[in-house]
Amino acid sequence: MFRFRRPTTDDAEMLLRWRTEPSITRFMFTDLENPDVDRQRAWLAAMDARPDFRHFIIEHEDRPVGYLSYYDIDRVHLRCSSGSYIVEEKDRRRLAGFLHCFIMDYCFYGLGMNKLFNYFMEGNDTVIRIQRVVKAREVGVLRQHVHKYGRFHDVHVFETLRSDWEGHPHIFSRETTLAAFAE
Repeated sequence: MFRFRRPTTDDAEMLLRWRTEPSITRFMFTDLENPDVDRQRAWLAAMDARPDFRHFIIEHEDRPVGYLSYYDIDRVHLRCSSGSYIVEEKDRRRLAGFLHCFIMDYCFYGLGMNKLFNYFMEGNDTVIRIQRVVKAREVGVLRQHVHKYGRFHDVHVFETLRSDWEGHPHIFSRETTLAAFAE
């Protein structure tokens, strides 16, 4: 089963390796300049101090398989964004479809948000297609929003309201999904 645990400085090397993996970083808006384990440790410490950020190592059957973050957590307007990745292609194909319930339930019932909004760089067709399948509302496209690889890229924006999610079919019970988050 899944477990979501907060990263520690002991995870810095693994997270750095994941974050610089070409299959992972290619759709991220930024690239790390001069990646270094000490900088990664400092980043982890800085993120732990931010009230608008929460992140987790995704484990499946006691093995780290990916990363999940909630950012721009706005406790006044009750909205945030999330980002996640599964590192290995074989795990992506096998596990990614199950993560949606965990991500959404934690957003709405763990963090208490009313809205989740996400941004996906053009070319990330599988993830954009998944957003449409799970009935996230496509808000629009931010044209030429990210400059990477020597050119501008469009960014697709999606949102899901808590009320929309409550009517969505669930694979797992809310008790199961929320219990998977170790805080």
